Amino acid sequence: MHRATLRTFAYTLFVSLLTLLTVAGGQTPASAHAVLLSTTPANRQVLNGTPHEVSLTFSETVDLGLAGFRLLGPDGDTIKTGRPAHPHGKPDGVTLPIPDVLSDGTYTLAWRVVSADTHPVQGAFTFSVGEPTQGGGPASADSALGSSSWVVVLYDAVRWLSFAGIALLVGTAFFTVTCWPGAVHRRGARRLLWCGWYAVLAATALTFLLYEPYAAGAASARTLHPSLIRATLGTRMGLVLIARTGLLMVTGVGLMLLLRRARAGGEPRTGVFGWRAAIVLATGCALAVTWSLATHSAAGSLVAVALVADVVHLTAMGVWIGGLVVLAAVLLRSGDLPAMESAIPRFSRTALVCVLLLAVTGIFQAWREVGTFPALYGTEYGHILIGKLCLAAALIALGAGARRWVQGHYAALPTAASIRRRAQRWPGEEGVRRFRRLITVEAGIAAVLLGLTALLVNSEPARAEQAAAKTAAAASTPPQPLSQVVQFDTGGAGGRGLLAVELGPAAVGTNEFHLSVLDTRGLPRTVAEVQARFSLPERSLGPITADLQDGGTGHYLSTASLPFPGRWQLSLTVRTSDLDETVVRIPVDVR
Repeated sequence: MHRATLRTFAYTLFVSLLTLLTVAGGQTPASAHAVLLSTTPANRQVLNGTPHEVSLTFSETVDLGLAGFRLLGPDGDTIKTGRPAHPHGKPDGVTLPIPDVLSDGTYTLAWRVVSADTHPVQGAFTFSVGEPTQGGGPASADSALGSSSWVVVLYDAVRWLSFAGIALLVGTAFFTVTCWPGAVHRRGARRLLWCGWYAVLAATALTFLLYEPYAAGAASARTLHPSLIRATLGTRMGLVLIARTGLLMVTGVGLMLLLRRARAGGEPRTGVFGWRAAIVLATGCALAVTWSLATHSAAGSLVAVALVADVVHLTAMGVWIGGLVVLAAVLLRSGDLPAMESAIPRFSRTALVCVLLLAVTGIFQAWREVGTFPALYGTEYGHILIGKLCLAAALIALGAGARRWVQGHYAALPTAASIRRRAQRWPGEEGVRRFRRLITVEAGIAAVLLGLTALLVNSEPARAEQAAAKTAAAASTPPQPLSQVVQFDTGGAGGRGLLAVELGPAAVGTNEFHLSVLDTRGLPRTVAEVQARFSLPERSLGPITADLQDGGTGHYLSTASLPFPGRWQLSLTVRTSDLDETVVRIPVDVR
């Protein structure tokens, strides 16, 4: 790769990274994967009686078409529940009615929903009615709603097949219309083209069969159950697969007509980026949209930008990797030296543009899904991404070597060259074989890269994984009772003093509240009036007034019912005279 090319590449990456960092400074994207924010009853909450319903709130829209909920009683038996629904039309919330009276003990609710990116998320939490069950109740029921391992593996494999198919289809078509129009007369190129088309069609059909057991966590025996057709059709994935199938049918008809016309009309003109190339790119982008609408790009914030970036990333990937396959499997085996002289330099320039597009869109996607360096090396998604980056670096290094080879053998001479000098620049048969081996290795690494891409698409994003871990850690941390002494000053004579506050257990539900008014020496004192109110700003909830009962000189007691976890704010209003008053605010962490 020439120094000018390297400078251009480095400059483009720098500008792209600077632009993305500028955007990142002003935006904090939501994770592109649903995360459970809160539940009612809260995790490990003890209730006095049976709740009418259980509600869950997520970080983004969730689909209930393939959702599953299972309520386990203290003995591990399944408790009958009503049909889940979105409360008041809010797509990020779920309510589950409980029609029967629950006996005392600890209950476990295992849940599984489909997030906006079409991937399932699941979990479980417990609550108790009356006295908690000794030992905490039944074991976690996550596994009861999990997909069969072979379904997950097969789903990942089908995703890889779909990526490989789109690469062969788009890459072969683009290579043919822009680099080597004579490929339409080569059986190998036509076979690659149709192999790509059939691979995408087969992957689409298999995805349709596998999505219901994958997303709903159904038993593996249900993979071919008739009910999966109705269930899948009602989901975003089902609509996307139908759209993809329609596009494939139109593409298949178009391929037959174009190939027939090309063979009947002789070899097309070379070196022209015209309407054929535009059709190929438009078709590739249209097909790529059907993948992007069912990935992490379709959820979270900056969705419009993420979808465009994902479509460009997938299309550029297809043009590059598919072109490598045509180059190694057909052109370099053909022995057609004039065709190599014209096609290889064109593809080299095309590959450079694709690498630039992949770098820019890849940086954006990595920032959006990972966000921080700790998330990069501290999550499963980050580990897969690091592996993908290493393979991508190896692929770019091999591509740079291939580009140097092309520049050395097929670069235009500065002056009109004689036939003898031109023949000296052409690679010999052994040189072509070495170049073909290099391209074959590059294509093999690209196939592995597609596999890691399939794993990334089906994995939980690093942001979501960290958010879920943070939520789980907060839920598992036992509540800490509040005990705090703060100063107050109403501004008048004798307006200074202390407030001693105790709140326990600082958990969701009923809490015991004690308030003592003291003078500056720490002795009890009386004031004209004192009020206590609780509010939860993050939910715009409150204020909830605590009914204070006089417990003696300067001492007040009450009970506070706090329905949600989070950082509550306790506002204490103290009035020492008709004119002198102040408000003291104390944060209260409720779990």
